[in-house]
Amino acid sequence: AVLSRGDGIGDSTTDAPSKLLGSVDAARRRGQLVNEESELDELAVVNTVVENRVLVVVDDKKDKGAAPILNRLTSLLDDAFDSNISVDTYSPASNIPIGGKNAQTAIIFASSLNDRSSLESLLGRILKRTAPVGGGSVGMPPSHVLIVSSLGTERTNKMPYSMQNLFGGKLDKLCEIERGIAAISKSRIVGKQNPLDYTVVKFGDVASDDSKGDGDGDTIAIQPGDVLDGEIGPNAAANVLLQAMAYQPYARNATLCATGSLPSDAELSMDTEAWNDKFLCLSGPELLRVEAGRGAGDDDEGVLDSKFEQLRQYVKQWSMNYEGDRKGTGLTTPVLVRKSRRPPSEFDGVIARSGVQILFQTTNTGDRYKSATEERKDESDRSAVGGTGAKKPASANKVKPIMIKARKEGGVEVLVEKTTNGDIRIRARRCNIDSKTTVKEMSEEVIVRSLKKAVESWVKARDVTGF
Repeated sequence: AVLSRGDGIGDSTTDAPSKLLGSVDAARRRGQLVNEESELDELAVVNTVVENRVLVVVDDKKDKGAAPILNRLTSLLDDAFDSNISVDTYSPASNIPIGGKNAQTAIIFASSLNDRSSLESLLGRILKRTAPVGGGSVGMPPSHVLIVSSLGTERTNKMPYSMQNLFGGKLDKLCEIERGIAAISKSRIVGKQNPLDYTVVKFGDVASDDSKGDGDGDTIAIQPGDVLDGEIGPNAAANVLLQAMAYQPYARNATLCATGSLPSDAELSMDTEAWNDKFLCLSGPELLRVEAGRGAGDDDEGVLDSKFEQLRQYVKQWSMNYEGDRKGTGLTTPVLVRKSRRPPSEFDGVIARSGVQILFQTTNTGDRYKSATEERKDESDRSAVGGTGAKKPASANKVKPIMIKARKEGGVEVLVEKTTNGDIRIRARRCNIDSKTTVKEMSEEVIVRSLKKAVESWVKARDVTGF
């Protein structure tokens, strides 16, 4: 992993790296080692030479749009990194080096693979650590795998994707590959296996050039999941891949889709702040964004803002509907309402932030359900420690209770934000989740629908009254 600034990504991403290859965790570890060496050697600066390398697996015959994207991506990588960067391309049928030739990142075009088992076999080879040769160091396999897939893999019941999937189940196979990389990443054993980040990027058809994208100028759209339609220009696609590989921490362990075009004359207008804002929707991911217009700008710094404060209080009052018995909210899942502790973030382009978290709670079903076998075992255990009236053994009284960490049941975080350019907005994002959380999409939809209606009413009322 390569970090050009900082030694990791903080909770608010204010110290996010400006260039990163490999997994975020691997970068943190490398940064920590460099700092330790600096302290031991009493050096102010430690110069560590790292060979930047990207491994690409693609079959040009199966994916005609891959070549123009990769040609442009190689050029972008050369410009992005001060030191030389090697891009090694292999076909799935070739003799791909074990350990991925010590590349930090592997890009795999899903259309070049037959199915999920092909992905598993491929990763079993390139993620294997190699033994040191000739006194050298142990090989370090890729710690970030980027899968390039197709739009529609999660919408095979809708046109036109149902027709694309009709013969041979092409999109179903791609969907299984997407699920495969996520499962492999989540199954890594901490402390025994190297960390592995993944990113799934979904593109539509690749246009011949960016002047023939979905419009003139910058029309790049990025959203979490699989919701967009349309083609993408090769320059736009290459820039999205570069951002996901080297600049955007929110693209890690996430699935995104992208469409649109980015002509060369519009590329200069896409600065760091613009790219960060496009990828911000992956944080959570984002469920809703409503623009509330310009802030009031009550002070020279632009932080204190009466419009921001009014909207913050409005959202707080709205959230009180979900406290207590939740009558009339449409929610069947019990929830807790808590103040959000998410701070402002320069990386997110936010100078003021406030909000609430609506956290889903465990119900009397699901995790608390016990099978007949479990019930019989509990009854047997109770009988063994005096359930029939016998005196409990002394050891039974000394048994310490087992502390179980509460499961994360999911939730919705609602944030009122003032951006660095003075705009006020509302964002709702998924929160309180981990790899074991079952997403409660219906409950999320109920909350988001209510929030959208409330905020739009607030914005409309301000437009009418002027306050």
